Amino acid sequence: MYLAIRGKTVILTSKKARCLWLAAATLCIVGLLAWLWASQIWDQYYDYLPRSPNTTTGNIYYLNIHGRVVYETLKERSRRENWDFWAMAVFCSGMALGGIHTWIMGRRQGR
Repeated sequence: MYLAIRGKTVILTSKKARCLWLAAATLCIVGLLAWLWASQIWDQYYDYLPRSPNTTTGNIYYLNIHGRVVYETLKERSRRENWDFWAMAVFCSGMALGGIHTWIMGRRQGR
C-alpha cells in the first residue's frame, strides 16, 4: 500500500496500520477517562464550593451548574477548564487518527 503525502510516497504496511489503529484507540480511551475525571471534578465542586461569593478566600468566580450557582477560586477554575480542554483534545486527536486510519484502509480496500 502506497500513500502519497506532499509529493512523497509513504508505505503503509499492515503493521503500521495496526499501530495507527492502536494509537487512535488508546487516545480515545484516555480522552474518555480524562473526561470522566473532569466530570468528577464538576460534581466535587457542586458539593463543596460556597453558594455565595467570598472575597477573603478568593471564591469570586461564578459557576452555574444546572441552575445552581457556586463560586470558585481562579485556581479551581483553571483546574476545571484545563481538565475539560485536555480531555476533549486527547479524545478528538484519537478520533482524528481513527478517521485517518479508516480513510487509508478504505483506499487500500478499493485497490
